[in-house]
Amino acid sequence: MAVSQSLQIKNILAEAISQGAADLHFSVGNAPAMRLGGNLVEMADRAIITQEFMEDFIGILLSEEQRKKLEDRRELIITFDFDRNLRFKINIFYQRSFLSATLRYIPAKVPTISALGLSPIVKQLAALDRGLIIVSGPFGSGRSTTAAAIIEEINQTRKKYIITIEDPIEYVFNNSQSIIEQRQIGQDTRSFVDALGYFEEENGDVLFVEEMEDITVIPLVLEIARGGSLVISSLSAASASNTVARILDSFQSFDQERIRNLLATALKAVICQRLLPKIGGGSVVVQEIMTVNSAIQSIISSGNYTQIDDIIRTSRSEGMAPFDQELAQLVRDRIITREEALNNAADKSRMEEWIK
Repeated sequence: MAVSQSLQIKNILAEAISQGAADLHFSVGNAPAMRLGGNLVEMADRAIITQEFMEDFIGILLSEEQRKKLEDRRELIITFDFDRNLRFKINIFYQRSFLSATLRYIPAKVPTISALGLSPIVKQLAALDRGLIIVSGPFGSGRSTTAAAIIEEINQTRKKYIITIEDPIEYVFNNSQSIIEQRQIGQDTRSFVDALGYFEEENGDVLFVEEMEDITVIPLVLEIARGGSLVISSLSAASASNTVARILDSFQSFDQERIRNLLATALKAVICQRLLPKIGGGSVVVQEIMTVNSAIQSIISSGNYTQIDDIIRTSRSEGMAPFDQELAQLVRDRIITREEALNNAADKSRMEEWIK
């Protein structure tokens, strides 16, 4: 890519960051578009993206091996440093045979729990010595940022041996009180399964596994969490109860009891979150928090996880935070609109009552 084109891209990225964009989209036939406070805004003063531009763009991003993977899989997720403080997670894919890319900015400094405005319960969870914490939510809900903030809390306050297993590595940590080793699939280890075996051999204190989507990975993660280590992971799910259901439903009936027992004894909390647009601009993180008490354990063991929502609603004194009630509070605090709360509520009629 020519120097002028490289500079053009850096200028686009810097402009998007300066305006507080969560994401940036490159799509052939359109101007670059930013996501601001949940809305997609075209950068109308920028040139229309062409296929030639996209070919040149991925030319600076990908190695020959990565280019072959893209051609084979038709999509690829990487992280890339365009310049100092210009680190992005990039999803490259094809649509209608044209190259497209979605870029998400990764701040150079790992955010703290306080800076993100997260519940004090999250900081308490970071003080656990063992068990599993799952950060869930839809794509683009900031799961990896919350997980990074929990790791950074441990790093700043405790002397622990932390290993992360990621594909790709997003936030880059600097050792503080803890020692942190970050391992990337395909670069530092062949697979999540291999890396999990290494963790057990090394007797690490804290493990971060990027996601729990693979049925070969889930039992290994649960066994480690049930032992003497704290495990943090993420999952794509719409609620805390849906997070539990997604894990259990991944397994066939003959293996259900084993996984239910593992999950019931290993799981300590689920933090399910969404990013919603704030009144006046920007975004706010809304979190449903389920901490595992004896009632939740019993429900998971029995497999009747439809009752989880009721327990979360009636257990605020135990540190649980029901999603709909958190939405209602944000409306009362004039942080989000009533319409936004109703659009995201699981129970719209009850939401009306809580708002009042």
